[in-house]
Amino acid sequence: MKVKKIAALAVGAAMIGATIGFASATTVPNIPKSFFVKSDGTPNVKIVVGSNAAAMDVASAADIAVALGSLLYTTKQVEAQNAYVKIKEVIPPATEAMWTIYAYNYTTITEDHGITNITSWATSYDQLPADYWYNGAAFTANYTEWESAFEVPVTLTGKDKAGDYSVDWHVTIANPELKSLDPAEWNMTAPPKKADLVVAPGKLNILVDYVLYNYSVTTTETIYEGEPEWGTTEVTENVTNYYIGDAEEVAANGGTIVSEVFPGVSAGMDFTVFGHSYHVLEVGNDTFTAGMIPSDNPMWYEIGQSKTIPGTNWVVTVLDINLQETRALIIVKDAATGAQTGQVILNKGEPVYFVEENGQVETYDSLSAAGGKANLVLTLEDTFVGIDNHIIASISAEYDIETLGPVFHPADGWNATVKTALKNGVWYITNITLVNDKTLEGNPIDVFGVYDLKYKYVQKGYDKYYNPATGEFVYAPEGEQYIVAYAYICLKDKEGQVIEKELKVGDQIPDSGYTIEGIYTTTVVPKPVTQPIVYMDYEINISDPGSNLILVGGPVANSVTKYLVEHNISKVDWYNSPGDVEYIPKALDGYDVVIVAGATRNQTRVAAEALMKYIAELAKE
Repeated sequence: MKVKKIAALAVGAAMIGATIGFASATTVPNIPKSFFVKSDGTPNVKIVVGSNAAAMDVASAADIAVALGSLLYTTKQVEAQNAYVKIKEVIPPATEAMWTIYAYNYTTITEDHGITNITSWATSYDQLPADYWYNGAAFTANYTEWESAFEVPVTLTGKDKAGDYSVDWHVTIANPELKSLDPAEWNMTAPPKKADLVVAPGKLNILVDYVLYNYSVTTTETIYEGEPEWGTTEVTENVTNYYIGDAEEVAANGGTIVSEVFPGVSAGMDFTVFGHSYHVLEVGNDTFTAGMIPSDNPMWYEIGQSKTIPGTNWVVTVLDINLQETRALIIVKDAATGAQTGQVILNKGEPVYFVEENGQVETYDSLSAAGGKANLVLTLEDTFVGIDNHIIASISAEYDIETLGPVFHPADGWNATVKTALKNGVWYITNITLVNDKTLEGNPIDVFGVYDLKYKYVQKGYDKYYNPATGEFVYAPEGEQYIVAYAYICLKDKEGQVIEKELKVGDQIPDSGYTIEGIYTTTVVPKPVTQPIVYMDYEINISDPGSNLILVGGPVANSVTKYLVEHNISKVDWYNSPGDVEYIPKALDGYDVVIVAGATRNQTRVAAEALMKYIAELAKE
């Protein structure tokens, strides 16, 4: 009875989450989880200790009971409260444009080359003709003529921003060359099977137009189909719709400009170009000066006060303020590097430009004198006496200042040309054009880190073709196939999109007719042990044990183990065992038995530790 109390305490510890595993060299056979626990989460086993067992055997039985507790549970589905589900859609990289540059098939043979009576059809790559190159408008005589004439435009919508407006990229690719990866196989007749693209300097052009118009497009629409049998005819009317776009969009859609709604980017505005963001401080003749303005601007300083410019490492300390002459004496320091100025005088309305060079901070009176770039610009706005009679200086700041244009380099290998216009006394950035200034070569070619320009060759084989002149199919010679062939150049996104949405009960699943009616989760329901599972050997009815058994101890310590040994049901030499776990299916009246024992009590302990580790692994499943 004392043993039962120990076991009950052990199982109780297991039900509050105890999981024990020990390292052991003992090999445990494959014992199914159902041996230990029933499908409802209740125990399916009794742990049996010999009446003559040593105290260490009792401790081993208790430890096995603790480990067994980690299996005593079941699961059920419950509706989650205040929960949501996250759905994700992975959209592969989109192909923005694809141009066919070679096409050899039935349509091009008959329609584009005017052959009605097909007398031959290529059966190999070497037989492909040279005059099926397509330059976007017509088929050319050969590759050389195609390369010299090929020029295609494509508009990529919403790639940059100007204020609250989205603006497009207008891309033009001209005269790309093909460089075969196996020059020996390519005679410049048919397209190469594998090739790099080569784009000469100036042949890849991206225009960003910041001037936007309100424009109209008028179309004729049918408002009444008509019923001829009653003598009524179709009725149409002209419908005018209005849009906002740049000049190329207006022309492409056959629109009519109504008014200019956005004259361009002016000083004080934020805009992007080719993925770079700028805050415009000034616009000039084909140039603009851009930088960043801190969130707290201007800032007020008292004499002796130091403040860090928000968003930077720059610290401004005001040493003195002159009310009469509206001046301030300051020191500027880079807190990250320790570089600082000497004493600097700020005069009202006169900006001072700070540039950090070679561990020193130099000052200049203009951006041009600073070389077109400045780390920081400070301007004294005013000096005054505060309500507490303290003298105050109001100082505005700008940082990371740079003048760009007429030509600047947003990335290695690319030139950007700035165009501005003076309208009603105000300068505006009207457009910026990006052009490659180096030869671009590869497959794919990187286009400003956003797109891939790729070449692709496709060849297909068929056993027969239809000849309309004879009305019959023409079958290929034995062992051969007629072929069709295509070559393409495509502009493709480098990366796809990942769209995530959170949905709650009552929400409709996008692009479906389904609505989320409930969100369910699986919860673990512990199964408390209400009866002891550790028994003495004399309590077990060998003819009907009533459950599976775990026998702790060998034939000397445990009479049930002795019975199995004497009847040759157990096959282990327990008198010399270094510690073993034996699994015997259907050993007693159809019930399974596991024997945990060794030649000594210490070796039995080793076997018990191995079984505990095995049970702990089952609990993870």
